[in-house]
Amino acid sequence: MKFQLSKNSTPILLAGLGLLVAFAMLVYLPLSRSIAAAHDSLELKQSLVDQEDSLLAQLERHDQELGDVNAYTQAWEEVPNANFYLSQMLGEISQHAKQAGTDALRLEPGQSTDMQAVQRIPVRLGCTGTFQEIHELIGRIEQLPYKIWLRRVELAPRNEQLRDLACEMEFEAFIVSVKNSH
Repeated sequence: MKFQLSKNSTPILLAGLGLLVAFAMLVYLPLSRSIAAAHDSLELKQSLVDQEDSLLAQLERHDQELGDVNAYTQAWEEVPNANFYLSQMLGEISQHAKQAGTDALRLEPGQSTDMQAVQRIPVRLGCTGTFQEIHELIGRIEQLPYKIWLRRVELAPRNEQLRDLACEMEFEAFIVSVKNSH
């Protein structure tokens, strides 16, 4: 059986199709887009809820790290006066110079510079000895339990027969600042 439309029903059919297209464009598509956006938002919120346990674990770990850092800084705050460490360091350098076999002629601390947590103190050391003795002294200075930056080492021959060298050394020692020692 064949379905036939009369010519008078064509405008009604076109009007019906137009209403259907208008419904799809004005109601269905915007509604489906808002439903999709709401679905995406719901998935995002669900993933955030799922991450809550890991975030709580991270917060606990950060609290523990903060406690460790506070304990470490508390230990730094209980350090004695920086001049105590400076005199101790200079005494150890003088001892190491004697043990290495060099003759320490001069050991001069310079003007200290206050930094946020430490004092930077330049030190000049003048000594004489063989190359091996001076090399051993530099190694011993670098092994000290202080933060030391060796800035300059200058060697010059002093006595050709004894193979003695004159050594001028400049380094900077970093000592806990007096203001942070309380």
